[in-house]
Amino acid sequence: MGASPNLQEIYRLQRLQSLGVLDSPSELQFDAITKTTAHVLRTPIALINFIDEAREWCKSAWGLRRNHGRRDESLCAQALLTGDSMVIPNARDDPHFRSHPQVTGEREVVFYAGIVLKTSDGVALGTLCAIDHLPRTITEDDMDALRTLAATVMGYLEGRHASSELADARRRLEGAATNRDEFLAMLAHELRAPLAPIQTAVELLDQPATTDAQRAWAREVLKRHTRLMSQIVDDLLSASLVSIGAIDLCIESLRVQDLLDQAVELSQANIRRAGHVLTLSCDETLYAAADSTQCLLILANVLRNATTYTPAGGRINVTVESDTTHVFIRVKDNGVGIAEKDIEDIFQLFRQTGRSSARSPGGMGLGLTLARRLAELHGGSLKASSEGLGRGSEFTLTLRRATPADAAAPRTTSELVASTSSLAVLVVDDNRDTADAMGMFFQVSGHDTRVAYSAADALLLAATWIPDVVLSDIGLPDMDGYALVRALRNLPGFQQSTFVAITGYASDKDRDAALQAGFDAHVPKPADVGKLERFVVKARAEKVQAHQVN
Repeated sequence: MGASPNLQEIYRLQRLQSLGVLDSPSELQFDAITKTTAHVLRTPIALINFIDEAREWCKSAWGLRRNHGRRDESLCAQALLTGDSMVIPNARDDPHFRSHPQVTGEREVVFYAGIVLKTSDGVALGTLCAIDHLPRTITEDDMDALRTLAATVMGYLEGRHASSELADARRRLEGAATNRDEFLAMLAHELRAPLAPIQTAVELLDQPATTDAQRAWAREVLKRHTRLMSQIVDDLLSASLVSIGAIDLCIESLRVQDLLDQAVELSQANIRRAGHVLTLSCDETLYAAADSTQCLLILANVLRNATTYTPAGGRINVTVESDTTHVFIRVKDNGVGIAEKDIEDIFQLFRQTGRSSARSPGGMGLGLTLARRLAELHGGSLKASSEGLGRGSEFTLTLRRATPADAAAPRTTSELVASTSSLAVLVVDDNRDTADAMGMFFQVSGHDTRVAYSAADALLLAATWIPDVVLSDIGLPDMDGYALVRALRNLPGFQQSTFVAITGYASDKDRDAALQAGFDAHVPKPADVGKLERFVVKARAEKVQAHQVN
């Protein structure tokens, strides 16, 4: 007889396979149990049998050789169906079993007593059974002894499995610790590298004898290396947020060509610097379901990886294919390639592969970790392939296909952006350097800007001045940013102000808390002030537009 292929049976077979007992040699521990079973029950034969999808597989036999039989001809498979035990005092007189193959065949079973071998959570895997060629009766004491011996079989089997899993977990933890230590050492190196030129540039700017050309050089060094450090920190923060699920995607229908053009624009400086030849082939009518910000980050990271690992003058080819449900974006290079054993490791956080020695400055290897997880959040995937070291790599981003009809109508805010490009801005942050630097940037950019270092200072300013935009930290010393925005919104004239939370609290929960408190937007720290200004101007324009429509 065969078991029906239902979910319970599938799970049972998976548990049986996971214990690693099938198709294994005899073992002294199990042989000792079958020997004891035969002696305790005074039978010539005792067996430990496990039942898989097709077989009665014998792990241990006392009194005969280990023989494996068909499941549909197995008394132990019949016992398994009882869920507990099966006793046949005299099979020759039993109408259900007198014609059973193991009764009429070579085994000549007349007496059978079997206890089902069950895992600690009740999954039946096989039996411990005692067999005789003569009729027998069995006492309750005999059955108790058989149950105890059956429990010993499963206790040993599960204990061994648990020890093996514990050893595997220990090896994984040791490997993770090694990877983490290597990663932290790499991080320390990457962060120290730009600090030396930054410090030199600052000292050069402080020297009275420094020429204008030297000052220009120092400013360029500061700009380049602070951008480099910002990229490292951004990668760390983004990878951390994605790993805890703190990224909120806004999926919409986007033209694939537009996404690629923006990603190439972000990568153009690196491509030009290395003299790479970039080709792009995409059907302009293709649309994908994606988040405009995070999908762009996926593509930019894949392109950055290609430029990092492709020697100067190399080729990078971007092609797009599709079927009825998916879009496949392929980025192929003729760079250093990837060893087969490292294909999956390159996507692991805290894991550096053998390609690390070839890294260009400023790379922590976080980009691919981040890109794959973002792709999975999109309901897609990011996979790598390579024919080996020195033979280039190909990365394939798979996204759900969309149609132009799914795309939202474009928002016409360009005229409003121009009309609101000069704003009254209030910066609130208890970190004076952060507040002053942000305030100075907005002031230089043509905005009427004031700075407050506490909620009390902000409320004092608000008594005589109504800003268009309030950029506020959350963790203020006297009143948190949530309470501050509620207080400001209750003041006359502040109903039309735009409130933006600039905070290190960056999870979805923190963003929701900010919006519920009255903020219009939530921007994680550290914020790129240039992007922040463009975001603020646009957000302000959209709010003005919405107010005019209403």
